[in-house]
Amino acid sequence: MLLVMAALLASSLHLQTDTTAGIHGAVISSFNGGPIAGVMIAAREGGKFTLTDEQGRFALTGLPSGRRAILISYDGRVTEDYLFSLEPQHSKRIAVLLDQDAEDLDPLVVEAQAANLWRDLAGFYERRETYRGFAHFFTREEISHLHAARLSSLLTLEGIVTRCSAECRPTRLTRGSLCLVPVSVNGVAQREPDYDRINISDVTGVEVYRGVPPADLARALVPVAGASTWMGAGWSARGSCGLVEIWTR
Repeated sequence: MLLVMAALLASSLHLQTDTTAGIHGAVISSFNGGPIAGVMIAAREGGKFTLTDEQGRFALTGLPSGRRAILISYDGRVTEDYLFSLEPQHSKRIAVLLDQDAEDLDPLVVEAQAANLWRDLAGFYERRETYRGFAHFFTREEISHLHAARLSSLLTLEGIVTRCSAECRPTRLTRGSLCLVPVSVNGVAQREPDYDRINISDVTGVEVYRGVPPADLARALVPVAGASTWMGAGWSARGSCGLVEIWTR
């Protein structure tokens, strides 16, 4: 009898599977990518919340699975709800970018993805950690310190010069010859003569790759007429010139 009861109890415990979920991630500044401490991350259901630590990191566990509302609060300001689908026994990684000086707390809150495919400013900072040895990542803080009047002036610092003949294109001297440098704005291939029309005060980040960019980085680009979109590592003549990704507010 005791053996039967023990077996039934073990079976009952086995069936009581943990169905709770969690979220974790980091809160960083959209100005320079630095961590922000003291930001509250809260889940409406269950009333759970946590504060980011000195590295901007946070983790919430024991949340009900399903589509749940998450909100962010900082310096007395509270955001709207952000909905995420939480899976049982799984912690979803999210990224939060805050402009600490903004009057309205309107952060960028997104689910983390592979660095190559993360097509927003959060991906910019993720790639800065992953590919800093292959590219120069100009943050909004650095751009403001450089006092560049236009994007073309900023790119000149990386050896990229706009040359005009029949039309104007950004070029770079590579192995003794000039080649075109593909440019995208907010993940979409841009006609190179047009990107300099962007007000530099609206630019939140610029990543300038040297040589062949990391594999699949440009997969999400949608080419437009007149754009020299990077076509992947197989196009060595074009890919060796690098790649410029521009992110705006």
